[in-house]
Amino acid sequence: MKKLKKIMTMFVCLSSSTLYAESSKECMNYWNQPIKKITVLEEVECDHIWDFGKNKNSLNRFKVVNNLNLKTTNTQWMSTGQCQKVSYNKKQFNIYNSEYKEYGHNIWLIYDDKNAFAYFRKVNSKDQSVEVSCAQEGADTNLKFILNSYLKNNTSVSMQKYKANDWYKE
Repeated sequence: MKKLKKIMTMFVCLSSSTLYAESSKECMNYWNQPIKKITVLEEVECDHIWDFGKNKNSLNRFKVVNNLNLKTTNTQWMSTGQCQKVSYNKKQFNIYNSEYKEYGHNIWLIYDDKNAFAYFRKVNSKDQSVEVSCAQEGADTNLKFILNSYLKNNTSVSMQKYKANDWYKE
């Protein structure tokens, strides 16, 4: 019985190893990696952040948001309910963005059916600097690099400095 408990404990620990928020330094290491060649497809309708976890298909996104210590039920969230569909290595992913009404803090999230990765930018209103955190659910390590590629090539988003409306490319 003790052996079974140890095995179960090890299994839980191993399976949840990607279920935590990374340090700001680690997130910046991801951000500074080379970009991948992706194809930007069409915009599609997708779940709002406050709907994450309400169905089985959005559990990966809900877990990522939860691991960033964010609440999907926070009434500060604003979202258009639109995602940008992208393709990499013949696989398709959705990229989602949501922002706090008052503070400008925002989340950029990439996901497929089984995997999700997100950057959360907490904005310092005094100097517009950013404290970044990130989290991943699932085993696809390419997600962070695909998201980086999209953000760097198609927006003005930076993980170091916030600028209003930086989801547009200048």
